[in-house]
Amino acid sequence: MSDNNNGSGFIFGLFMGTIAGAIAGAMLSPKSGEELRSFAKDYSKEWKEKIIDISDLAKEKVSKASEARKNTTKKMRDDNFDDLDLDDIDL
Repeated sequence: MSDNNNGSGFIFGLFMGTIAGAIAGAMLSPKSGEELRSFAKDYSKEWKEKIIDISDLAKEKVSKASEARKNTTKKMRDDNFDDLDLDDIDL
C-alpha cells in the first residue's frame, strides 16, 4: 500500500468517476441522435475550457513555487556564505 496522503488519487478518481457518470447518463438518456451529438459537442467544449483553466492555474502555481524555491535556495546559500570567516583559516 502506498503512503500517498496528499489526496491526488482521490481527486483523480472523483474526476474520472464524474466523466464516466456523465458519459453513461448521456448514452442512456432517451434522446435522438442529433440531440445527443449536440449535447456531447456542448459538453466537450465546456470540459475543454475547464481543463484549459485548470491547466493554466496549475502552470501558474508551479511557476510561483519554482520561483519561491529559487529565491529560498539563493537566500540560504547567500546567508551561509556570509557567515563564513575565511580569514581565520590557514589555506
